[in-house]
Amino acid sequence: MLKRWRLFAGEKNGVVTIQFAVIFPFLLILFLIAFEFSRIMIIGSALDLMTTEITRRTAITEQDDYAEKIEGLIQSEVPLWPYIADTKNFSVNLKYCKKVSEVVGDQCQSALTDETHILLFDLRYQYFSVFSQLFSFLDTALTRKVVVYREFIKSEMVGQ
Repeated sequence: MLKRWRLFAGEKNGVVTIQFAVIFPFLLILFLIAFEFSRIMIIGSALDLMTTEITRRTAITEQDDYAEKIEGLIQSEVPLWPYIADTKNFSVNLKYCKKVSEVVGDQCQSALTDETHILLFDLRYQYFSVFSQLFSFLDTALTRKVVVYREFIKSEMVGQ
């Protein structure tokens, strides 16, 4: 009996195949997790870049079609990475506020007036994982909120 046990324990044929069969599923799942989190980080960075660009354009522009400009920015930038993000999953909500207390209390209005100096942008990307069968817990909304003070107001420019 001991002799057969030594023969069985000493046999090395097929060890690599068995190790590969055991380890490969875990390596595959690890790779997919890294891929999904990389995608989340890239989309989050893109949202940060868009909020920076929105802030810059809003602060120095005297036009009042801010929502259209944001949509144009999204439509021009997002198609550059077709396998990472989808333009249909982006949404922009724009509110106009007179005072900071309105921003904090979420009492802003949806119409632009001469008294509204503060703009509140709410960018949202509805994230869906590529491998949704495995990672459906990652399906969530990535959001960025930006508060911008308008330096240019038409009524002040007309009076000068």
